[in-house]
Amino acid sequence: MRYYVIAGEHSGDMHGADLIRQIKLIDHHADFWSCGGEAMSKAMGKPCSVDGSKIAYMGIDFLKKWYTLWQLLKFCKKSLKHYQPAVVVLIDYSGFNMRLAAFAKKNGFLVHYYIPPKIWAHGPKRITKIKWNVDQVWSILPFEVAYYQGKGYHTIDYVGNPLVQKVGDHRINPSFMADNRLDHRPIIALLPGSRLDEIQRLLPLMVAQAAYFKGYQFVVAGLSVVPSSLYQALCPPTVQVIYDQTYDLMAVAKVAIIAAGTASLEAALFNLAQIVVYKLHPLAYFFYKSIITVEHISLVNLLMNQPIVPELIQYQLTDKKLHVTLTNLLSGNGKAKQQAAYPTIRRLLGPQHAAATVARHILVQIKQHLQNQKNDGKKTR
Repeated sequence: MRYYVIAGEHSGDMHGADLIRQIKLIDHHADFWSCGGEAMSKAMGKPCSVDGSKIAYMGIDFLKKWYTLWQLLKFCKKSLKHYQPAVVVLIDYSGFNMRLAAFAKKNGFLVHYYIPPKIWAHGPKRITKIKWNVDQVWSILPFEVAYYQGKGYHTIDYVGNPLVQKVGDHRINPSFMADNRLDHRPIIALLPGSRLDEIQRLLPLMVAQAAYFKGYQFVVAGLSVVPSSLYQALCPPTVQVIYDQTYDLMAVAKVAIIAAGTASLEAALFNLAQIVVYKLHPLAYFFYKSIITVEHISLVNLLMNQPIVPELIQYQLTDKKLHVTLTNLLSGNGKAKQQAAYPTIRRLLGPQHAAATVARHILVQIKQHLQNQKNDGKKTR
């Protein structure tokens, strides 16, 4: 069968790759049209049809790239009608994917959403479009199901969080320190995200802390999908960038400064104390502040429904406040509270094999959808 899979950024690319691998295990004739990155290309055994990095924008940057995104959306719509997949699978990145969902549904395609729009955080009215345009939602956050159902959308299931298996399957490199020429000093890991705009805003504030903590080595979790020149331009010689070894870095770090996102949950699964930070373009922040409906931005805090990890957002994210927060965490203030909450986080995230669960259910629903179409055809004859 044919699968049309769209992921718009690095984390979606990772989850899309896991899902593609699981689909191929149970559908040996699976064929894919995709928008994604290196991980999805590797999982398919061929390049993605569209480079997902071209749509990985948010906030004011989304507006600045509107023409590029409009052109890509137009191309995806045309490709969808030509490819005629059995199912459209949308992964995260709601700004682009919800527009594609509307087109896909209008043209009679089965639409599934894996890692759905965060309507509990902002834009709850989007539930109307989800009801119209999405046949099935697969959630990776346990509190989402009750929220969606409370809004009248019931074809949603929690499948577990793919990070549980991803972290559980990872085998730590025992020679990580030596391989990367790290010294004996304790490590402060810096995870500035995967989007170019967030790295440009967050990394300078992160690396500036190295001047205050000479007894620690600051190490950036770099990604090879990001131009190395960007890291080089933003990092002083005293700060090392290590590429595509984030989990090994998390395993040996003492604390981490993390851009808000899935990395916060990954740190919790590694029992790593953390500070969560984020900063948007001022215009984007003004917009989001007016529509955000949740008290926390960190997934750890959202799952626990209380401030477990410190958050420094927008104007709170200053050199001084980050210095004070990091000093407190390194001194042990708040670290025990975080690590005491992490086992609960692990239990809340539930069982492993999220991608395998989604793959199985997608195939079941494709068969049901095809049968329904066949029955409808008989009725019209």
